[in-house]
Amino acid sequence: MRLAKVTVETFRLLADVAVTLEGDKATTVLVGPNNSGKTSMAEALAVFVAGSGKDFSISDFSVVAHTAFSAFGDWALKEKDEEAAEAGEADPAPALPVIAMSLDFTYQETPEDLAVVGELLMDLDDQAFAIALRIDFGAKDPVQLAADYREQHAKDPVAFLDFLAPRLGQAYSLAYYKIHPETRVRELLPDGGLLKRLLKIDFLPAQRHMEDQEGAQATRLSRLLNVHYERRYKVAEPAGYEELEKAVKAQSVDLTGKYGAAFKDLKDSLGQFGYPRTPKLTIKAELSASAIFKDNTRVYYEAEIEAVAAGELPLPAYELPERYNGLGFKNLIYMVLQLKAYRDEVESGDGPRPRVHLIIVEEPEAHLHPQMQAVFIDKADKFINPGGNGGAQLILTTHSPHIVANCGFSPVRYFRRRGPKVVVKDLLAFQATQTAPEQRAALEFLGQYLTLTRCDLFFCDKAILIEGAVERLLLPKMIAKAAMDGIGDLTSTYLATIEVGGAYAHTFRDLMRFIEVPTLIVTDLDAVDGDRKKCPVAGGVSTSNATLKKWLPGKSVLGDLLGATAADKTEDRIQVAYQVAEARHLPCARSFEESFIYANADWLLAEKASLIGTGELLPGADADELRAAAFTTNLPKVDFALDLLVHGGWSTPKYIADGLAWLAAQPS
Repeated sequence: MRLAKVTVETFRLLADVAVTLEGDKATTVLVGPNNSGKTSMAEALAVFVAGSGKDFSISDFSVVAHTAFSAFGDWALKEKDEEAAEAGEADPAPALPVIAMSLDFTYQETPEDLAVVGELLMDLDDQAFAIALRIDFGAKDPVQLAADYREQHAKDPVAFLDFLAPRLGQAYSLAYYKIHPETRVRELLPDGGLLKRLLKIDFLPAQRHMEDQEGAQATRLSRLLNVHYERRYKVAEPAGYEELEKAVKAQSVDLTGKYGAAFKDLKDSLGQFGYPRTPKLTIKAELSASAIFKDNTRVYYEAEIEAVAAGELPLPAYELPERYNGLGFKNLIYMVLQLKAYRDEVESGDGPRPRVHLIIVEEPEAHLHPQMQAVFIDKADKFINPGGNGGAQLILTTHSPHIVANCGFSPVRYFRRRGPKVVVKDLLAFQATQTAPEQRAALEFLGQYLTLTRCDLFFCDKAILIEGAVERLLLPKMIAKAAMDGIGDLTSTYLATIEVGGAYAHTFRDLMRFIEVPTLIVTDLDAVDGDRKKCPVAGGVSTSNATLKKWLPGKSVLGDLLGATAADKTEDRIQVAYQVAEARHLPCARSFEESFIYANADWLLAEKASLIGTGELLPGADADELRAAAFTTNLPKVDFALDLLVHGGWSTPKYIADGLAWLAAQPS
């Protein structure tokens, strides 16, 4: 059996959100910017499955629910027309908000699955292999709640939300339903017993505070070693377990005799103060291997010793306390032991095992270097399901591009905030929509490209797609200048700058549309003549730029591109920026370098001597001559960018400045 989908309603930012869990692998990865609802999804699962309404607070209701609370409070205080009520014509009570979670499962025809499934089936279709369960956290008795509010309001006028907050645990409770997977028709269940047989959840929070003091983290690791000893070693190696316990008990007997001798004087002294001979005071050593593991075990690691010359005796091993180990290795050891402890508890527990064991790991990348993060996500599936025996699923919440880059598209669920709500983009669903040959080719390219580069797209507020190294090097300075000039401040925005090249930017089209990140595409006009050869814009016929032809503005004729409006260059939250005339009396450029010369001819000549990489390559004795030679001036791109980086005072080309202003104005 597998947990296939989780739907959450009215919980914090999750007003109405569904997350489909990865089907082919055990691991699903939740990504997105900060405060986009990833942890809320994980905590919603933990709270609902824990089965206690006491764990909810009034702050757990989405902001969108507050209007409904206010409407109910107003209705409760409204004078009631008793005659209308008797005639059944009274105003009905507005519905009170309900926090809800739906869990959709798929199952197989195994005896273990069928033993649970039979109680949740809603029809006789034996080929569906799907069941669903819903949990509501709703008001027990709205009528009584309204009466209590009226009584309280008469004594002390208070808003309904403030009245409900301290009484939420008494006024609200959990209700369980089985629901039809397709029609969503529901039937009330007596309690949450079936849920416990279906699903067990363990939550491993982010290890943000890895203590370096002696004993703190070691104690936690020791407890996990004890869990392994009691739940795994005891079952897997009973003979070894018994032998170890006997050795510890024998040591206890020996220590008891020695303790008696050590404390004989103390007992005699107690007698002098009137302590009676009976009951006799006896001091015994009570040892157990479990207690030793839990309280008296510390993790050490062997320090690396320098090699000795041939013929010399090897140096003895030198062990260092666990606290001397790096934080990354500490965290890795802790997570691996904890994951193993969770699995051991399920496998060695008494009674029937829950059909699905869901482990939620929050930000496993804390303290782990990029390569270690990649290894963790690569090994997670096999580790929680050794031998491929199934039954365990893993949800990771992460801000790590390295984890995302190593897991592929299908496990990624992208969370994005839209005002007071969150939307979730399922990259598995996106993958399924890419059916045309061109789309499949683009998807294959994206899969390879995002594996080779940082997946910042999934964590940023806004994105900029650029062609090459010049734009990448100069963009931070251009952004800072735009903020200083007051045309748009992006300096406090989490930006992802993705270098895609002019020939491949259009392959990002469907992905950027899907994830709906405000995006600026900075590209070149790339004018060509009738023979498809590079030429000045004034003599050009069309463009060779695939992005302009296949994406935005979707035109190839040069005249159409030059006449395109801002609306033509914009699609929802995406805009393209390419060269425009810097001024009416100046020609339009074909490339970034050409446009920069048109915008900064005077500055370039004034700074020519200090531009050590490209100054000598700038032709002309005055600005007009330099502009006239702009198209044919060949400047090494990276050298030119580095020259500009170390000097200030130049102007950003108009097309980039306008694009940055547009991007800054877009809501995240």
